[in-house]
Amino acid sequence: MTPPVQHLAPGVVLLTGRSIDAVRFTVRVTIAARQRNGQRIPPEITELARELAVFGQQDTAGEITNNSEMQADWISTQEMARMLGCSHRQARRLAPELGGTLHAGRWLIDRAAVTNYLQNRTAA
Repeated sequence: MTPPVQHLAPGVVLLTGRSIDAVRFTVRVTIAARQRNGQRIPPEITELARELAVFGQQDTAGEITNNSEMQADWISTQEMARMLGCSHRQARRLAPELGGTLHAGRWLIDRAAVTNYLQNRTAA
């Protein structure tokens, strides 16, 4: 049986089973506490929450040569509503269709997906 935490190399840890659930819980509690106290959520925490949100794990298909290619510009539904000229409620409805992810009760949507949606909507 594999241990729930394996140290593969310096700075590389493989989590399995209940360890993933523990990290998810810790990230959710951290985000909720910082939001409740009006503190900024560090981008590293937001990125970790995004990675753990849906599936919690994924196999890597190869070596990533440029980390900036993997970075997304995440925006809130309020920013999305402003960009699309719609209500905040309508933006929340559109978020899943545009590949948004739910973190601590808030939708995060990739700005590029919203821009593409806006361009396709105005082209039609």
